[in-house]
Amino acid sequence: MSRLSVTITAPVILISVLAIALTVFLNIGKLDRTLTELEDSRLRFTVNGLRENLETGLDLGLPINGLGNAQAAIEFEAAQDAGIVAIIVRDTAGVPVYSTGRKPDNGDIRIASPLSSDLGVVAGSVELHYSRAGHDAFMSGIATQLTQAGVVATLLTGMLAALGIRLWVRRIRRTLGTIEHAFDPSTPAVSRPDRQAEELAAEVNRAAGQAGQDLQQAHAALSGSDAAGARL
Repeated sequence: MSRLSVTITAPVILISVLAIALTVFLNIGKLDRTLTELEDSRLRFTVNGLRENLETGLDLGLPINGLGNAQAAIEFEAAQDAGIVAIIVRDTAGVPVYSTGRKPDNGDIRIASPLSSDLGVVAGSVELHYSRAGHDAFMSGIATQLTQAGVVATLLTGMLAALGIRLWVRRIRRTLGTIEHAFDPSTPAVSRPDRQAEELAAEVNRAAGQAGQDLQQAHAALSGSDAAGARL
């Protein structure tokens, strides 16, 4: 590949790489936000279901530590999804009254909702901790696939750009070579002359020749006028 082709191709490939990388990055970020919103909505639905179940006992006047179905309810919900790390029911002081699962981590997804009776008296809260392992594994797989697709797209774009620019440069050189040979027959002739360039060069040559003849005629006319004036 010639130096001119490299000079033109390199910026095109660089811009393509940056554009594809930015597209992959934005798509991963958008997918991550969408997935997070869906997970948050699903977990809030679970927490709201638990809250309504537990508030049934509170509406009857039972204290939060006297809800007989609370432990069974949170254990049942925890068994429905392996991603649930823990479900904790706390009193107004934040002390756990019922809990299931293991100790939650700081990186877990946490969804909480207050518990109150039908009189509006807050009795505590219920919180659900969900592992991000599934979310992170899914996003890691998607990121890997998008990165691989981006690499393939970059390679194809680079190859097509290099091929297209090479053909374009060859066409320019053929055109310039045709014009140069038309103006100066001593220069090497191209193997496949550009017909349009030949026609253009021929037209320029004809125009230049005609202009030269007109200039000679004008010069001769001026010379004749000067000679006639001198005789007079």
